[in-house]
Amino acid sequence: MFTKQTTIIIAVAVAIIGIGAAAVFYGGGGREAKAPSDTVATTSADSQVGEATVPETKQATEGWRSYENKAYRFALLYPQELSVREYKEADGAMSATFEERAEGRGFQIYVTPYGADVVTQERFRLDLPSGVIGEPQDVIIDGVRGTMFWSENSIMGQTREVWFINGGYLYEVVTYKQLDAWLAEIMQTWKFTL
Repeated sequence: MFTKQTTIIIAVAVAIIGIGAAAVFYGGGGREAKAPSDTVATTSADSQVGEATVPETKQATEGWRSYENKAYRFALLYPQELSVREYKEADGAMSATFEERAEGRGFQIYVTPYGADVVTQERFRLDLPSGVIGEPQDVIIDGVRGTMFWSENSIMGQTREVWFINGGYLYEVVTYKQLDAWLAEIMQTWKFTL
């Protein structure tokens, strides 16, 4: 059974292996990423917990692709050089990772059913074992109030996190601290869908 933290560990390990393989395969040269095809095929919707699937995405504008998750009712644009994987989590939750191995850039979205109107301290303790919630700030994501803060974990080190609740789901978005401005640009494209 994979948890949010296990999924992050797997994503980081895959990124490290990918960087190493790229360095060996390409001789460490600065190879440019190929532009993805217009539509990326999906794998089976009957995936097991922790199993990765490749969601369908579409070219949106130059340099950006469109990702939509109908089950969890949201969509966003992301830089086309990122690869996307979805992971089925326990208890009706899911994770989606967006990563570019060559540059070491990426972010993760964790979504879980959530009945409360605010994030409780128990939930913070469950999803943030470090307990670090630095400089919390209110943010608005497509009209929904959320909280943006600095945190840390044993795998990623210092992180930027954005948490918000909408339509019975808790959304947690995390990236490396140094990618804060980059993630902010992506989060401006976030839309809730019906």
